[in-house]
Amino acid sequence: MASDPLPSFALAKIQPPRSRAGLVERPGLEAALDSAVREYRLTLLVAPAGYGKTAALTQQIRRLPATCALAWVSADEDDRVQRFLACLTTALEPHDLPWRVAPEALGTLAQAENGLRGVAGELVNALASAEVERGLIVVDDAHRITDPRVFELLQAVLDRLPDHWGVAIASRVDPPLSLARWRAGGELAEFRQYDLRFNEQEVSALASSSGHAASGAASRELLERTDGWAVGLRLTLSARPGGPLRGPGAPTQRHLFDYLASEVLDDMPADLRWFLLRCAVLPELTALRCEHVSRLPRAARHLEEVERRGLFVATLDAPELTLRLHDLFRDFLEDRLQRDHPEELPHLLRRAADDEPDLSRAVGYLTRAGAWDEAARVLAERGPALVAVGGGPALEQMLALLPDAQFERHADLHLLRGLTTFPRFDFDGMVSAMQRAAAGYERAGRDQDAALARAYACLGMQNTGHLAQASHELARLRERTLADGVRAFVCFASAWAAYAQARSDEVAPQVAAMLDALERCKDPQVWDRCFFTSILAGLPGMKPLLARFAQGALRLAGDTPTQLHASAMHIRAWLAMSDGGIDEAAQWLARADEDVRWLGRPRSLMTESWMSHTLIDAVRGDRDASYTAARENKRDLEEHSLLSNRLTHEYEELFTFIRAAWILGDAATLRSLDAAIARTGNPCEWSAAADDRRFSSALVALADGRLEPARELLLPLAADIERSCFFPAAQATMLLADVELRLGLIDAAAATLRPWLAAVADGGDVGGAFLAGLPALQRLATVPWGDRLPAEDQALLLRLAQSMQAAQVAPGGEAPTPVRHDDAAAPAPEARRVKPLVGLSDRECEVLARMAAGDSNKLIARALDLSPHTVKRHVANILDKLGADTRGQAAARWRDLS
Repeated sequence: MASDPLPSFALAKIQPPRSRAGLVERPGLEAALDSAVREYRLTLLVAPAGYGKTAALTQQIRRLPATCALAWVSADEDDRVQRFLACLTTALEPHDLPWRVAPEALGTLAQAENGLRGVAGELVNALASAEVERGLIVVDDAHRITDPRVFELLQAVLDRLPDHWGVAIASRVDPPLSLARWRAGGELAEFRQYDLRFNEQEVSALASSSGHAASGAASRELLERTDGWAVGLRLTLSARPGGPLRGPGAPTQRHLFDYLASEVLDDMPADLRWFLLRCAVLPELTALRCEHVSRLPRAARHLEEVERRGLFVATLDAPELTLRLHDLFRDFLEDRLQRDHPEELPHLLRRAADDEPDLSRAVGYLTRAGAWDEAARVLAERGPALVAVGGGPALEQMLALLPDAQFERHADLHLLRGLTTFPRFDFDGMVSAMQRAAAGYERAGRDQDAALARAYACLGMQNTGHLAQASHELARLRERTLADGVRAFVCFASAWAAYAQARSDEVAPQVAAMLDALERCKDPQVWDRCFFTSILAGLPGMKPLLARFAQGALRLAGDTPTQLHASAMHIRAWLAMSDGGIDEAAQWLARADEDVRWLGRPRSLMTESWMSHTLIDAVRGDRDASYTAARENKRDLEEHSLLSNRLTHEYEELFTFIRAAWILGDAATLRSLDAAIARTGNPCEWSAAADDRRFSSALVALADGRLEPARELLLPLAADIERSCFFPAAQATMLLADVELRLGLIDAAAATLRPWLAAVADGGDVGGAFLAGLPALQRLATVPWGDRLPAEDQALLLRLAQSMQAAQVAPGGEAPTPVRHDDAAAPAPEARRVKPLVGLSDRECEVLARMAAGDSNKLIARALDLSPHTVKRHVANILDKLGADTRGQAAARWRDLS
């Protein structure tokens, strides 16, 4: 069975502490807190360090009923919004929330326009549909969070939090949230320093449980001296076991802590003291990690002794004994280590980074140790995978920890910086970083890495107006001996260079060479680099190559929604369109939409999606869907792209919109867009820009009824070879023939059509005919051609017109049902016994049957040999197609049919 990737953070961050035995009962606090977490939107515990905020929450969650869903997150200083989301969604995993977007993709979604609002909406919807009586999200140590976007997210979630969920936050300071509004609305329960302090009865009980004779006077004195400060009380009692409850006064709690902690530490056995000092660099303590870091034996025994002594640790709810030191105690230990054994700290930090699953923590350890080479190595090994899951901002933060000099020593760092630029289409930044990476690799003799970096730089140059330089560099790279993974990407970039310069007959040979290399290396990450290919549909020789790429991509991706999988769906949409299958194209596009939505609508996929929807939906007569995609594409380019990328591609985005306006018969929008494309000329544009402007002028002339000027404009565009994406030459050919018909030049019209019809008869594409628009296609299909065109050609024109007419979407019509793979496993017997629900695939019926039987996602994954990630995706599809909000509603639909 496939499995999901391991979390990129320490699992201890989402494991709540266990309640310690022998804790003093605090009935007043416990009753108030119990009522708060059950009834209030937000429960806030705010007090200085050591007032028992975590302990109070730990006690309380143990009293929650079994039907209450709990998600616990312990915050860290380096918790940017992407990592916080990863922690939160993983903590929610046991409750099988019905996600509509992949939880792993929320970090990517957060980077989009209004991304945090979108992420909050997905979280709230999933929480609202969770079938639990009550749910509680706990954020402990929230004062550590430095990324303000985390609090923006929490604010947005709290504003729309479902009634059966609550949030509890423990912090040393007030979090930047709308506390006053919730306080006024009676939706905020607050526990502050006064509420958390021990009272006299509790001090007396604590002293008695510690073996002290606690008279009323002694308890009152201790209460006055510590002000009920929990950690101060415990330190005092630990420092004087069985002795008098007296000690020095202190000007601050911190000074009192340091004084008493030193007494506690100095009173320990030497081996335990040395063990704690060495392990203080770790946020969580396990036997294996402690033994590795400290190089001391008997780590398990030492941890048991620490827990037995109650030495300011929390025991986490983990399969093995896992302790978390209290912040104050850990800081004290590190201070003592720095003072007494400063030479040990760098070695301890280096060992702490070994096998640390949380990349941010590992890099933090190594940079604190000044181990720059090790930090660069860890980033080079693990950084690219972080970029692939939307972790670019977190990676940039880690890169910022390293001095500039390290970038000159380690070319991998420049490569990583370059990779972080692509999700935001910062091609100028990509060129700069990749050229520096290439130079560094060349100095180090790493020729393959240098070639890959050069290819990335060339891709950036193509998008910043430096086409000739990019083409020259790529030609030089292709002459070298390259590893398959590198050659594949060099050929991918070369194909785009040929396309950008309108050398369309050179695109297919480069794509063929790319595929040869990809099929030899069979590395999904290498295929993923080359995913952006559907836009090359219609270029000469590309049809079989795109089919081959899609087949290989799906063989690697299976049914798991990935960038590569979505790209294969876009390819299949255009292959269907090229064969004249309008409805099938729409179905494949709907399948791609499922992937894109599940992956959080990453910009890397949205360009393909927007352009495909703009034209395919226009052919189907769906103006709302077509224009929505076109306007989103336009807005994204205008508002969220750097200047060089906008200068390079604005003409292409406008021309796609113009073609849709023509197909839909919208003359007003057509004229407005034609004026816009006329203003966009600049040296950064690709070679097709001039032809696109000429085509736009021809369409305006046609809309105005100026047929002769339109014909003059169309004549050079109606070529026998496509030089740009999505069949503009075929569209121009059909329109030219239609103009000639309208001018009474029927012989000329037939002559215009013959080369295109001959190419179709030889296996060429027919889909470009639809882009001429339904009225033009109907005129061509119904004219009495006589013997000017063979009967089979006339029949083809009629079939195309009828197909386009049949594909027209009625206002308010249903969205197309996504096409399903033909490689899905046969349905289980229980799925076959019931008539399939409309729109559900066989696999989705299997999953639904298991849901109706009460299986969790993990059990379904195990039974059907799927990854839990894939099961979550199937559940989302099932709920969407059935219009259900919860798993229970979907299961009820299944049971109704059984």
